[in-house]
Amino acid sequence: MLTVNQVGTEATTRRAFLRSTAKNSLVLPGAYLLLTGQGERQTARAETGMPLRDTETGNRLAKTGSSDPATLVRNFADPYLEMLRLLREAAEVEHALMVQYLYAAFSVKPPYQDLAGFGDPNAHDLIGVAVQEMQHLGAVNRLLAELGAAPQLGRQDFPYEPDIYPFAFDLEPLSRTSLAKYVYAEAPEDALRMDRARSEADVVFLHDLNAALGGNVRMNHVGSLYGTIIELLRELPKSKALARWPDLDAWTEKLERIKDEGEADHYEFFKSLFLAQHDGFGSVSQIWNLSVDDPAYPSYTLPANPSGFVGHDNQILDPTTLALAQLSNLHYWIVLCLLDVSYRDPERADEVLQLARAHMLGPLQVLARHLPTRGAGVPFDPLSMGYSPGRTPQDTLRIVRQMIGEADHLAHLLSINLPTDYPLDVHSETLATLNSQIHASAGGEATLFR
Repeated sequence: MLTVNQVGTEATTRRAFLRSTAKNSLVLPGAYLLLTGQGERQTARAETGMPLRDTETGNRLAKTGSSDPATLVRNFADPYLEMLRLLREAAEVEHALMVQYLYAAFSVKPPYQDLAGFGDPNAHDLIGVAVQEMQHLGAVNRLLAELGAAPQLGRQDFPYEPDIYPFAFDLEPLSRTSLAKYVYAEAPEDALRMDRARSEADVVFLHDLNAALGGNVRMNHVGSLYGTIIELLRELPKSKALARWPDLDAWTEKLERIKDEGEADHYEFFKSLFLAQHDGFGSVSQIWNLSVDDPAYPSYTLPANPSGFVGHDNQILDPTTLALAQLSNLHYWIVLCLLDVSYRDPERADEVLQLARAHMLGPLQVLARHLPTRGAGVPFDPLSMGYSPGRTPQDTLRIVRQMIGEADHLAHLLSINLPTDYPLDVHSETLATLNSQIHASAGGEATLFR
């Protein structure tokens, strides 16, 4: 086994080492490649076939209209460890896309409600696409659980992985600029190459997309990450991490469907919005040429990246709106904590998942539609203690129970300012179910709420 010292520092030694690993079909994690030095990056790529991070591709699409395939630096030689890493990254990406699409969806004005959607999973409206991203998030976490790993309900944070995230995370209202990023994120590998344009309309689309992106892109798409994960599935049996693997053929099929759903359905949907060709725009022509102050413009003028945290740079200032945003945060955190329990505890997964859906499609959705009328949006602030705050799933349910109590108390304080369709009874219904779950698990433990 070669040690770091045996790699050497001379270029000839590095090249000999890389040729040797390629000859013997060894897989090197990215840390070894750093030993080659910046001047040897292209030599290493040619001699090992290993994907390397290209630090100069950030503006290539804007300059040339090309969109080269993403390359991911491998962190682990063991395919099991690398699979866990990439699945967690995929979960973060799906979560980040989901909340960005939701923020954009709820920024849409009532006349364009068909464009925003109503909550069923589909690739024809914004909420439908966000729900499908939530389904992707669920699939990735179920695979993590089947591989013996913890679920990942966190999302992109800084510093984020530049070879995986197609753009920096931003909550922003629907606009042609935000849509350009969504088009890019969901695009198939070769869809945005200028040399693949099949018509003059394609050329115009790519030029407009490049202008809207303004060079703020990285050379990767979500589908490229899933492509790497699918390839890695074939390597898993080489690892001795588990004595028994899940049905890898079935998981390959599931992940290929997720990849195709994004690269086909989601890409075409966001492209139709970017080009203002979606039926949801009605008869309004040249809609993206309208001023944001025009009543016919499709979205409210909302702040980017608002926060419900007091003292945050982007804190929502109006006290009532801030309190409503904090209530929406509570429901967001409740949903994620319940999802985490559903992945960790198969025996209670169905009932807990139903509770998560009730809060997502009930109070959270109601508040998300109401806040833009007050000039704000759901902040989707991250929960600092994470979404598995308990030592066990049962302990997490106890903590969620306290969050429900907090949400119920805040909702009653805000009663005269709540939207009329806010479902106050969801609190007592959720508490009853949680008390039943905790009581059964503890063999008769007393409940805290009645």
